[in-house]
Amino acid sequence: MANETPGSTFFFSFRLSPWAGCLNLNFDQVELVVEFAAACTRDQLGILWYGDKTHFDTAQAQASTLARALIHAEAFLSFPNGIVLDVEPVSWLEVRDTGRPKKVVSGYMHESQASAPLNPNHPDKDRFREAGNLVRSLVDSVALQLALADFYTARREVGPYGAFYAYRVLEDVGLHFGSTKGGHPDWDKMNSALGTSETKWDLLKNAGTLARHLGGLSKPVERGALVALAREAITLVVGKIDWHGLAQFDTGGKK
Repeated sequence: MANETPGSTFFFSFRLSPWAGCLNLNFDQVELVVEFAAACTRDQLGILWYGDKTHFDTAQAQASTLARALIHAEAFLSFPNGIVLDVEPVSWLEVRDTGRPKKVVSGYMHESQASAPLNPNHPDKDRFREAGNLVRSLVDSVALQLALADFYTARREVGPYGAFYAYRVLEDVGLHFGSTKGGHPDWDKMNSALGTSETKWDLLKNAGTLARHLGGLSKPVERGALVALAREAITLVVGKIDWHGLAQFDTGGKK
């Protein structure tokens, strides 16, 4: 039987912004899901894929999804003081007939290196590694992936409609535990599993419902409390899964 041709290595490139929030990023080979890993130097994020190039379109879409998921998880871990990052696709590179390489080396040539060299022990690097661990842990839970995405949007939305997205986080967490016949989250099952009560979430439910219908929009001063409550909902549920990275970030993103 003829030898099979080795597969390709793909590098999907993304740019993070704002640049100031990426100054201390420098990590390599953070596994996200099977056959996909992340590597980053400052504002340059790469998603590596080792697979069959006949599935390129699917892999490209998956790489974009994973890049966003990584940023969503980081926004959760960096709350409340971390800069919320944005990510956009830039380009892709294929190295053919390589199989899975043992080591790939790339260099970073930006002039900022002269005045602000990379610190291999900076906590931003650790936080992104834990974000990768969280992405990997939630790969089978669409509801919790959506909870992180809505939390990310709630942090970015400075207007009153942020209350809607904060409430969406709670709905996502509720749906993780199932839904009622009407398609609503099973609040009773959620509260039972998390050890909480219905009244605990009243502030979030009331503000989110009002914002949804554009009536009696929440005051700007409530925004921090609403987002913090949404984060607590995620914190409680991820504490129930097989992921142990939250302890060092349980003060709201401060080491």
